[in-house]
Amino acid sequence: MNVKPNPSSSGSTGDGSLLPTLVRASAGTGKTYRLTARLLRILLQGASPETILATTFTRKAAGEILERVLLSLAQAADEDDPEALESLRNQVGIPTLPRSVCLQLIDTLLRNIHRLRICTLDSLFSQLARSFPFELGLPPAWRLTDEIEESWLRERAVDSVIATLDRGEMTALLAMLGKGDIKRSISRELLQVVDAAYGIQRLCIDEVWKQLKVPTQPESADITRAAGIMRMAMPKQKRLLTKLESFAEKLELRDFDSLMDDTLVANIGAARRSGGEVLYYRAPFPDGVDEAFDVVYAAAKTKVLSLLNSQNEATGTVIGAYDFHINQLKQSARAVGFEDVAIRLAAEFSRLDPQSLAVRMDGAVDHLLLDEFQDTSPVQWNVLRPFAMRCATVGTGQGDSERAVPKSFFCVGDTKQAIYGWRGGVAEIFEAVADEVPGITEEEQNKSFRSSPVVVEAVNQTFRNLIRHPVCDAADSNDPTDKSMYEATAVRNFARRFPVHSTAKSDLPGHVRLETCRIVEGGDSAARQLACFEDAARIAAEIHAADPRRSIGILTRTNRGVAQLIFMLERMKVEVSQEGGNPLTDSAAVETVLSAIMMADHPGDGRWAFHLSQTPLVEIPGFGPEFVRSMCEDRGIAETVEFLSGKLAPLCDGRETLRLKQLTALALGYETNPAARLRDFVRLVREKRVERPQSAAVRVMTVHQSKGLEFDAVILPELDGALTRTRSGCVPDIENPGDAPRGLSRYLGSKSWHYLPLNWQRAFGMQAEGAMTEAMCLLYVAMTRARQSLRMVIQPASKAAFENRTSSSLIFHALESDQDPTTGQTVLYESGTPTWMNRGERISDDHHDAQVSVETVSIRFRES
Repeated sequence: MNVKPNPSSSGSTGDGSLLPTLVRASAGTGKTYRLTARLLRILLQGASPETILATTFTRKAAGEILERVLLSLAQAADEDDPEALESLRNQVGIPTLPRSVCLQLIDTLLRNIHRLRICTLDSLFSQLARSFPFELGLPPAWRLTDEIEESWLRERAVDSVIATLDRGEMTALLAMLGKGDIKRSISRELLQVVDAAYGIQRLCIDEVWKQLKVPTQPESADITRAAGIMRMAMPKQKRLLTKLESFAEKLELRDFDSLMDDTLVANIGAARRSGGEVLYYRAPFPDGVDEAFDVVYAAAKTKVLSLLNSQNEATGTVIGAYDFHINQLKQSARAVGFEDVAIRLAAEFSRLDPQSLAVRMDGAVDHLLLDEFQDTSPVQWNVLRPFAMRCATVGTGQGDSERAVPKSFFCVGDTKQAIYGWRGGVAEIFEAVADEVPGITEEEQNKSFRSSPVVVEAVNQTFRNLIRHPVCDAADSNDPTDKSMYEATAVRNFARRFPVHSTAKSDLPGHVRLETCRIVEGGDSAARQLACFEDAARIAAEIHAADPRRSIGILTRTNRGVAQLIFMLERMKVEVSQEGGNPLTDSAAVETVLSAIMMADHPGDGRWAFHLSQTPLVEIPGFGPEFVRSMCEDRGIAETVEFLSGKLAPLCDGRETLRLKQLTALALGYETNPAARLRDFVRLVREKRVERPQSAAVRVMTVHQSKGLEFDAVILPELDGALTRTRSGCVPDIENPGDAPRGLSRYLGSKSWHYLPLNWQRAFGMQAEGAMTEAMCLLYVAMTRARQSLRMVIQPASKAAFENRTSSSLIFHALESDQDPTTGQTVLYESGTPTWMNRGERISDDHHDAQVSVETVSIRFRES
């Protein structure tokens, strides 16, 4: 088939090629529909399946894209379904598309389905690694690890690091890591260091931990002179006199540790930055002490930065040793992690020319389609960049026998939904693509094909009015040491860049409500949160009772909240499904089986026998530690688990029986482990999350797990936690988004940022700004899952001003509620009709495709 371009087509050039395109698609605006349309257009132009590469972040999303391609073609090829053909013509922008071509194309695809690459990045990288095993230094017959095995290998590597150090070296290293304090658990301390820093250090130069400049300590004579000046000063206020005498004593004793966190020292730093005078409780000091203050500040600054620098260097030492041992362990086990593969590929591709890459892959990629690009990490982009540059370059690729097909590049994402920064995703890379890829065209999609006008209006009002919260006032600070300034800037920027959303579902009824839960007198934060969960469970039960066909999503920030809500709903006899899963230890029957296995592994520990004495397993003839161990040795752990589960199953309900079956399946998979130990199996069960797959109208999950999903009703009961959490990891000094860090430092509390050099103040501040931006993205994702109903349950505020740094406070101010937020069980904001479920359409199992407008082209089809 040949393409004859329509001159009015905005997405095509004169030779029929598709322009390199970057689409910013807001939630529910038909992102997958648009990507599928592009993929179908490429195929209809005659591109061979093996020349196409489409990537996304989950296997479910990849499967959905493939399913849509095949289903669209199959339905269009059906003579009894003329509407499907017309729908496909509109989707791909080809008004003359004949049915015979659809039939021909689906036949070609099904015969070459193994050549059409629609996959996750992890899957793609695994395929690429198998083309470069020698260059990447991969062991023979290598395999990919999972999260559980990675955790075990990490612990073994840390143990190896500890074993190589003598007692003196270990003591010194731990003191440096803890800034002079030595933690009780050596292994735990080193694991925290590895978790915090190993992933990012792998992208950096060797000296990355030595980029913090430490000033020299003031001369001893200067310190003594400063102490004398302070003792001679005679301020009128007794409070100031006491403070000066205290400082003088600390200087004389060289006790700089106690100066580091002192409020007056911070005031000295603030005065030096602003050019003002030093104040203490709003009172000025007498003339003549400024020189002494400079010495005090310099001494405290040197002490803080010396400790931080020592911690940084110790971290670099630990990470270097850990890297050696973890690589040895993985090499001997022939195991490689996903991140290992990505890093090695990025390094190899940086020195590989496109022609060699095509040869090694047994074919060139001419058409690249990238989904959810806002969650791409710098390493992943470094692997994808050669493909992107080739596909965006003007020219033809491979095609049918008559005509080569012009190459194409397509990228879709939404920086407002960038919620995987903790996993390495850098949303700024999405912005950088526009500068890196030549000739790219940028488009926006902000019309929702998911949500009702009421929900869309609440989303618009919330995010465009974020600046109404008092937290944004700090954006005018211009103080690079002020963490709140960076956070306020993040909120302001999110509101300023937020596009106005509209909806195609103009007649769809909806309902939005912000309400408080009951007041918990004297309760701690956990008790108050539990009250919100109780209301959420009640609301879900009410909606489900009113219309059992309605899909309901309860979204939380934590997995613990998921477990608590599922327990509440099951107690209310509401059928509920769980996304992402929880460990099987949420089952009493599973805990019983695990106790039997632990009893066999540790027969001297009476806890397990005591637990089992209250269970039916004690009725088994000869049951005891030796009985279970012998069965494990003779028959294997899987058959043992199956036997024990069989004794418990007759006494279990459906839920418990399902968990026992899943435990048996886990045991079958574990038996293939070359170093299978009973205690390791128990640990695997306690750590691995396993879903309960039953289908239910009510679903509970974290906000991260809800990405890409939609529900008739969404309930948000966990909006009162801090927007950001203090990171104890490391901070990178990065010049441009996506670049490797120029330096790394361990985290320093925001009250001590004023001691840092300016470049590090900005590095710490940018990390805080990024964390706040991600918090805004998380809230946006949560609110935009709703199709018709959005219910937000928050805790009563402690003060009427409600200026907390929480999502609940942000929403309260953005929606301009005039109600008292300190009262319990109060509706603070409401829009739409509470009886929406009686009037609106029900979401179907089939996805409602967004009818995104697509440019039209003229195509001349050759005879088959």
